[in-house]
Amino acid sequence: MQYIQEFKIITLGDSGVGKTSIIKRYCDKKFNDNNQSTIGINFPYKEMNVDKKNKKIKIKLKLIDTCGQEKYKSLSKAYYRNADAVLFIFSMNETDTLDTINGWMESFKDNNNKAEEILKYLVGTKNDLEIKVNQSLIDEFSQKNNLKFISTSAKKNNNIDELFEEIGKKLYSKLGEKGDFNQKNFKINEIKETKKRNGCCNINMAEAKAFK
Repeated sequence: MQYIQEFKIITLGDSGVGKTSIIKRYCDKKFNDNNQSTIGINFPYKEMNVDKKNKKIKIKLKLIDTCGQEKYKSLSKAYYRNADAVLFIFSMNETDTLDTINGWMESFKDNNNKAEEILKYLVGTKNDLEIKVNQSLIDEFSQKNNLKFISTSAKKNNNIDELFEEIGKKLYSKLGEKGDFNQKNFKINEIKETKKRNGCCNINMAEAKAFK
């Protein structure tokens, strides 16, 4: 038997910035140049281990992959309120995608009453391409909004595992280990050990309804 603690991480950002690509790289260890834009909401998850007093504790990261298209924003907002962490994602070779993060931050704040307390990251994608967003602007933005910035590439697998492993450890330390969590969006399940391909699975829509 194992005890698994679950945390929800939501990704927010414009369509095409690479939200799905970094999740697929982390979960499936794959990259597809021809990923289609997400329609609606996807719920992949990945299990990982964290250390506690020389013991391995298994946690589950549920990755809420949202659609950046305007017509799906109302659907995405339904999942903001139960997030344990949020990734504000922009493309480092498209300058306007950093500018729109302000709007995503405001939307998240309006739909999550604990937005100020939640773990937040600013994630730059596609750092394997020509960098068009000035680093000084990124530093200024991240400092102003109290966001930790991480530069990534799903194609080259730059900082993808490091990003999610750091978040998982911080969430466990902040919520799981101290027992400071909301019962509605955090649960401990007793499960039997099962073998999953690459440790990543998709969640069906019936289970998705339980997230709300």
